[in-house]
Amino acid sequence: MMRKNKLIISLIIPHYQNMFSTFYALEIIKEVSREAIAWDVDLFIETAWKIHSGSGILFADILGNELWIKRARRQKIPYLILNYYNPNSKDNCVGIDNEKASAEAVNYLIRLGHQRLATITGKLSAQTGTQRLEGFKKALKLSNIDLDKRYIVSADWSRQSGRLAMKKLLALAKPPTAVFVAGDEMALGAMEATKEAGLKIPDDISFVGFDNIPEARSPEISLTTVEQPFPELAERGLKYLLQIIKKKPRQTVKILLDNTKLIERKSVKALIK
Repeated sequence: MMRKNKLIISLIIPHYQNMFSTFYALEIIKEVSREAIAWDVDLFIETAWKIHSGSGILFADILGNELWIKRARRQKIPYLILNYYNPNSKDNCVGIDNEKASAEAVNYLIRLGHQRLATITGKLSAQTGTQRLEGFKKALKLSNIDLDKRYIVSADWSRQSGRLAMKKLLALAKPPTAVFVAGDEMALGAMEATKEAGLKIPDDISFVGFDNIPEARSPEISLTTVEQPFPELAERGLKYLLQIIKKKPRQTVKILLDNTKLIERKSVKALIK
């Protein structure tokens, strides 16, 4: 039962198919729920179809929530957006430095001798998709590796789209020796397509993903990937939203987390010793 005068926070998950089964949504729900208990606030977990009236709103992402964010801004409801960072906007936000994390992952492959590098992107309508692609491009540029657009294939975060994208890369006259995949689900699909083509991982092609989903950690997959700081994302997000509700910040809150971690496993092989 909710106590009188207790703060009520709505966590808004964008409405899309299978939204409550995605790794990101589950991690955000788990970590924000944990933080809500720690801060002793009531939490409503909702979709963008309905927003419960309360003290403030924590949006799990900007994508799919644009209309509700405009409504919150117009009605002067305290809000903060997770998984998003824009230094030029008026939105309160806490995001992850996807560009830096991606560049570091690709630099790791370059240090191991890979020059024929490809990437499978997520949706480029999402900030995470464009930023991770920019990180890939940045790493190649800094190492003076020519960018070949044939080695950039777009997907939509799903395993099946990763499989189809990898088939395009395998059809090239010179397939890549390593692939940076912007999401682990897509990476799993890409690895399946590679094995179906009779190639070995990592002997023929190396893979690096992004997210560190549970399946990536299994001995059969052993995917090298980037781990995101979900606990800190949730902690910072709720902490600053509560401050916004109490009108403590005098400026718009903008936090960019750069403490992602590359988890090395067996899906990558060095081309140099």
